[in-house]
Amino acid sequence: DTIVSATHYEGALVEAARRFQARHGLEADGVLGRGTLAALNVTPAQRVRQIELALERLRWLPHRSGRPVIAINIPMFRLWAWDGGAAESAPALSMGVIVGRAVRTQTPVFADEVTHVIFRPYWNLPRSILRNEVLPAIARDPHYLARHDMENVSGPGDDAKPVAPSPEALEAARTGALRIRQRPGPKNSLGLAKFIFPNHDNVYLHGTPAQELFARSRRDFSHGCVRVESPPALAQWLLKDQPAWGATQIAAAMNGTKTQQVNLSAAVPVLLYYLTAMISPDDGLLHFADDLYGHDAALDRALKARRYR
Repeated sequence: DTIVSATHYEGALVEAARRFQARHGLEADGVLGRGTLAALNVTPAQRVRQIELALERLRWLPHRSGRPVIAINIPMFRLWAWDGGAAESAPALSMGVIVGRAVRTQTPVFADEVTHVIFRPYWNLPRSILRNEVLPAIARDPHYLARHDMENVSGPGDDAKPVAPSPEALEAARTGALRIRQRPGPKNSLGLAKFIFPNHDNVYLHGTPAQELFARSRRDFSHGCVRVESPPALAQWLLKDQPAWGATQIAAAMNGTKTQQVNLSAAVPVLLYYLTAMISPDDGLLHFADDLYGHDAALDRALKARRYR
C-alpha cells in the first residue's frame, strides 16, 4: 500500500520494488504492473502455506549422496549443479532453463542420472509434434521441410537413410512408415548439444536457437524437455574429469560437422523438482514462484482431505 499510494514513486522505493520482483519470479523492471500488484496482494498467510507445501515436497526428495548433482526447480525456471560434497550454498553452476508449457506439455517431476552428452544432435520429431504441428505446416507450405533443415528418413538411428521429398514420402511419415528429423546445426530445435538421462517420459536437457526467450521472467515454452541457457558450460562441468573435453574441444564439437556422443566417466544424478518457495542458492534469499502447473493447489487439497478423514 505504501508503494502504491506514495506521492513520488522513485529512488529507494523503485529499488525496493525491483528487489521484490526479483524474489518473486517477476521482471525486475520496477514497473508496478499486473503481475507485481498480484504478488504484492498475496497475504502473509498464503505465503506461509506456500512455504509449508514446499517443506512437504522437500521430504519427498532423495538425500544428497555426496556425488555431483544437477537440480532443476521447474516453477523457478532455474538449474544448479553441485560438485560432489559441495555445500548447498555453493553451486558450481547456475543458469536459467525453459520448461514445458503449463497447459499441455508439462515437464514431469522425477529423478534420474545423466549418462552421456550428444554434440550436434539430430532432432527426431515426436509423433505428437509431427501430427499436430509439422504436418499442418507442410500442408500450408510445401517448402517447410527444406526451410527448417528437415528430412524424411527410413529406419532408426542417426545413420538412417534420407528419403527424397514427395507426396508419397509425406504420406509415409503421416502413417509412421517414415520418420521426419531435423538435421544438426544452428537451426536445430535442440541447439548444439543435448544431455541424456534415459527415462520413460523421453525428457532430456538440450540447448535452443531461441536464446532470446531466456530474457523473459516466465519461461514455460517447451514440449516437456528442459532447454538450458548455456549448454557449453553444462557440458564442460559434466566432462571436467575428461582432459580430452575442455572448453576448446567442446566448442569445436558443437560447431563442427558431425554428430558426436561422449559418455560420462560416471553417471551424474539429475533431479527435476517443484518448489514454489525456497532459499535460492544464487543469493541466499527466500524466493517465491507462481504455482505454474497447479501442483501446490492439488497438494493443498490432498493434505486438507487427509486431515479431515
